[in-house]
Amino acid sequence: MNILVINWQDWDNPNAGGAEVHLREVFSRLAQRGHTVVLLCSRGEGQTHRSERNGFVILRTGQRTTFNFLVPGVLSQLVSQYRIDVICDDLNKIPFYSPWFVKRPVVALVHHLFRKTIYRETNALLASYVYGAESIIPWCYHDTPFVAVSESTCQDLVNMGIEPHHIHIVYNGIALRKRARAVARQKNLIVYVGRIKQYKSIDHFLRAAALVRTQRSIRIMVVGDGDGLPGLKDVARHMNIDVHFTGYMSEEEKYRIYAQARAAVQPSVKEGWGLTALEAQSCGTPVICADSPGLREAVSHGKTGFLYPYGNIEQCAHHMQTLLDDDALWQTLSNGARTWAQNFSWDTAAQKIEAIFQDVVKAHDHA
Repeated sequence: MNILVINWQDWDNPNAGGAEVHLREVFSRLAQRGHTVVLLCSRGEGQTHRSERNGFVILRTGQRTTFNFLVPGVLSQLVSQYRIDVICDDLNKIPFYSPWFVKRPVVALVHHLFRKTIYRETNALLASYVYGAESIIPWCYHDTPFVAVSESTCQDLVNMGIEPHHIHIVYNGIALRKRARAVARQKNLIVYVGRIKQYKSIDHFLRAAALVRTQRSIRIMVVGDGDGLPGLKDVARHMNIDVHFTGYMSEEEKYRIYAQARAAVQPSVKEGWGLTALEAQSCGTPVICADSPGLREAVSHGKTGFLYPYGNIEQCAHHMQTLLDDDALWQTLSNGARTWAQNFSWDTAAQKIEAIFQDVVKAHDHA
């Protein structure tokens, strides 16, 4: 198959996140299986207009603020030039509405929908624009097959008006990593790993850690970057707590921190899928997650970590205290976390998405 993927950015873009990890892991495997993969995305600072990486042909046009407006003007040309069989439209924040502009089959890939959560992230005007853009999805994609990365995202789509029989759930995987040089587990280290965004409620982690700190020694680390970082640093200063903000870290460095941490905390109000929570568990690190869409599917409560009601700072702090103090329970959860994480594979995800694409192309060609 010749596959055209439309995504806001590639994995080397400074704004890249979990969606781009999925992009690289799944579609590089499809390229290895003999399919032609063309990626259309925006161009970050210092990036070229065209490159080839991981088996992809990467075409970059416009910037993050203009990309979605430019996509309709180039779609037909790319479909013809590369003889595209199927288009994968990544519905991340602002849809590209591909079914309105091309006649080839489209598969919509959805990590998560913002819906009203977007009002936590930005000003009312921009939030209303994103909310309105998402609201058009049922009209534009009403006959389109969907791939959702979690049950939570599937339910969001159904609630929006997408027919359940149009939705395929394909869970994300985690990278198969060679066993790294052993690092010492730091018993008092609790970490957050991920993008720094307002809706992820990372300040809840800091407030819970501050409660724990009144009872015992604890190290607090926030790993990642994003436009919410300055505000989060202000929160730490106002609370007068010592937090190590690492900024962006490479995959190798990130996994080293997972392996060192006693526990990882994910306090977000909503996620498409708790990828970083699963990464932590693959390193034997129990996770404490808000009982939020997406996150609740990434942890097995009481077996690989804990869930707590979103926003309940005291309950989050209680779970942190428990994992810091109870060595026997920590070891049980650590063992469970490693076993749980083995259920999720990028190879499996790629095979399922390949089969969906093949079925879609076959149905279109015989229509």
